[in-house]
Parts: sequence; C-alpha cells; structure tokens
Amino acid sequence: MKKSITTFVILLTICLQASAYNQVRLVINDGMHNQQLKEKMERAVSVVMTEINRSHEAKLKRLDLSDAYITKEAKQDLNMLWENDHFRCVEEEVVERCLTTRDGYQVRGIPLIVNAATDNEELGYQEAVVNFNKEGVITSVYYTINPELYTNLMGNVMKNKRNEVTDISERMMILDYVEHFRTAYNQKDLRFLRQVFSDDALIITGKVIKVRKSEVHPSGPKVVYTTQTKQQYLDNLGRAFKSNGYIKVTFTDVTIVEHPTIKGIYGVTVRQKWNSSRYSDEGYVFMVWDFRNPDAPQIHVRTWQPEFVDKAKGQRLNPNDVFTLGDFDL
Repeated sequence: MKKSITTFVILLTICLQASAYNQVRLVINDGMHNQQLKEKMERAVSVVMTEINRSHEAKLKRLDLSDAYITKEAKQDLNMLWENDHFRCVEEEVVERCLTTRDGYQVRGIPLIVNAATDNEELGYQEAVVNFNKEGVITSVYYTINPELYTNLMGNVMKNKRNEVTDISERMMILDYVEHFRTAYNQKDLRFLRQVFSDDALIITGKVIKVRKSEVHPSGPKVVYTTQTKQQYLDNLGRAFKSNGYIKVTFTDVTIVEHPTIKGIYGVTVRQKWNSSRYSDEGYVFMVWDFRNPDAPQIHVRTWQPEFVDKAKGQRLNPNDVFTLGDFDL
C-alpha cells in the first residue's frame, strides 16, 4: 500500500511538472480554405510555441525545434533572439486569421511575455508574427509593431499624405521587412543588418547639445548631426550589442511614402523607443528603403532624431524638421 502511494505521488509530480507550461494550440479561423494546409500550419505554431514555453519553464539556453515545422534559417533566428530575450506564449488557445503574402502565408497576434535572458528582467508584452512558405512550414518569427497601428496602416488610406502607399500587398511587404528590421535589434543580429544596409548607406544621427543663448541660437539647446558610413555604424552597434545585456526596440507611428518618380523606393518614418540595460531614448527614425529587388531590399538612408530638444521644458523637435524623402537626392 505504501509503495503504491509513493508511486502515485511520483507520477503526480511528473504530471504536474509536465503541465507547468502552457500547451499552446493555434486555431486559424479565417483566410485559409485548404484544410490540410491549415491543419499543418496550426500544428506547426502549436508545436513551436509549446516547445518555447517548455524551454522557458526549464530555463534552457537553446530551443530544440523540429525540422518538420520550421526552416533551418528560422530556427537560427529564433535561437539568436532567445539568447537575448526569453519569451513565452501566455495563452493556451490562440485564435487568429491567416493572411496571404507574396511568399506564402502569415499569422499575426501571437501573445508573448518577454524577459531579458541575462537577468530575467521583465521587458513586457509583445506580439509575434509568424510567416510560412507555401508548404506551411514556418520561415520566420518576428515581433510585431503595435497591432492597432498595423490594422490602421493596412486598412486606411491617409488621403492627406501625398504619395502615401495605398496598395495592400506593397504595404504588407514593406511592413514585414520593417518588423524584421526592428526585431534584428532585439536579437542583436548584425548579420541581417549588414545585409539590409546598402554598401554606401548614409547614417545620420542627431544629438542635442546645450549652447549659450545668443542671437544666433536664441533657443539655447539645438540638435547637431553626425554622419557615419555603414561600417562605422555597424562597428558602433556591435559594441552596443556587447555592452548591453538586453536591447528592446519598439516602433510606433509608422508612415510609408512612395518616391514620387522612382518606383520601388519608399520613405518609412517611425517613432522609435530604444530601451537597453545601459541606455534608453525616444526619437524619430527615417529610412529610405529600396524594394526594386523585392527578394533583397536595401536601406540607403537611416536617420535618427531626438523627440525632445529640451525634455525638461517639454520642447519637442519641430515636426517640419523630421527628415523625409525630399531631403535626399536619390
């Protein structure tokens, strides 16, 4: 009798340990009519997210993901992100629609809670977007931009913005790369950033300095700008990646504008929040994206400008001073 009780307690403990993490189930409720492919995609996300939850609970340093559900490249990217962010899916059942993309399919809105891998500091709530190839295999997992912002960008045409990109497929393609670009900072992926910046990319960074009030500078503080080459920027970024335990970058207030005369060239403006273990700031990032080769888009210009010229006094950067396509000769 005593032996039976002991065996039962051991089995109960094992069961409790096995169920300590969420068993995630994805349900695609719209956008996919091929039932077999739909079930394969649902299974892929369910298995991958459940394994991520198991790894989070067991405090594993590496994700063990099945080749049957995710590509080798996507596994590498997820593990790179895992080295910096430990995340978990907080819902047992996720119900989302499927979107059709240029290369396959996409499911958005996977809810995550993120912690820094180095010191377990909670970095807050994020949502993930999962991309699939046409066979239903996961090809990438990124952090999304704000879901409401994405809905507005995909659903509304801002008629007061000249040359605003109104084609849904174009917007989806551009936003997919913008989300990949943003996630690359969180996962400290210099390889992708080196690939996406063109060799002659222009990098401009604004910095607020205090100057003595005068007739020339009556307002006191001003923004001065420095330029960097692609290599200088990546070298500095690499040092920042090494010196910070975690980096959390978020994009809001995204605007996408097509060049008035060059098809495939877009100006993308985002409001960026950079938060890391050693430094944080908020400002405007403007990028010139070149999608003339949609399989290998490149960034020719990246600028950063502070949101505040004098934060103590609430003095913001004049919106007319934020860089746009018209500021660069392409």
